[in-house]
Amino acid sequence: MSKANSFERQMLDLINSERAAIGVDPLQLDFRLNASSERHSDWMLTNNIFSHDGAGGSNAGARMREAGFEFAGDWSWGENVAWQSERGASGIADDVVSLHAALMASPGHRDNILDPDYELIGIGIETGDFSGWDAVMVTQNFARSAAPAMLDAPPLPATPAAASPAPAMQAEDPNAAPLVTVADITVGRARGAYRTDLADHLRVTDADGDAPVWFELRDTQGRDNFVFRGQGVIDTEAGFRVDADEIGMVRVRTDRRPGETTLEIRAFDGEDVGAWEEFTVTTLSAADWAALA
Repeated sequence: MSKANSFERQMLDLINSERAAIGVDPLQLDFRLNASSERHSDWMLTNNIFSHDGAGGSNAGARMREAGFEFAGDWSWGENVAWQSERGASGIADDVVSLHAALMASPGHRDNILDPDYELIGIGIETGDFSGWDAVMVTQNFARSAAPAMLDAPPLPATPAAASPAPAMQAEDPNAAPLVTVADITVGRARGAYRTDLADHLRVTDADGDAPVWFELRDTQGRDNFVFRGQGVIDTEAGFRVDADEIGMVRVRTDRRPGETTLEIRAFDGEDVGAWEEFTVTTLSAADWAALA
């Protein structure tokens, strides 16, 4: 499953505003459609291909099924894809608006966006190199199915906790700081090997059983190895904090040339900040990656 980021929710709001203007029910995000959309956007960037045909010659319906989406009853699906080079203001919020406008200006894409038969959508916005451009790539997967949905609802605002009587003063053991360990990472300047999810290599232990509240990333060598899914490179030279529930959105990418880079990470459990953990990212050439595989 894949949770939509702020830019994907921004695009959903633009889509539903268009639907509301003509009296059509809003679309709802589905975790599995998010996943199929993000995977296809990432595949197009990685392979330098812009197409509705994806990995292994798959179509959008096959990719939705592969992500676990079930078609049942009176079902249908559709797909929009679009891309542009990053432009304008810092960040990609303006690019999201521009991509939406371009899709609405295209009759076939507009029909998908406004189709009253569709009930669910997945949106995958990825950034990266595409044909030599710093690109913003988007895939929109639309669907209708009688099978149960897996809705990716927006986060609810925090509710203040009810007041409770103050507990009696007791001596407490000192809190233990969280310990982060990251297995060394190997990536390659070859198709499908340019980046990897940081969470796949990450482990956190805490003697008190406390869950991390945030992680801090640091890249003192300024190699721009950390990337936030759908937002692009993160400037971590002076440290950058990521909420714990968003660490799955962070990726580690290759250096521009083969070699090794040292990165750092630490965690905060609500009381104490753990020590910095160093890990090595090794970038292989395409030939060395092929030999490794």
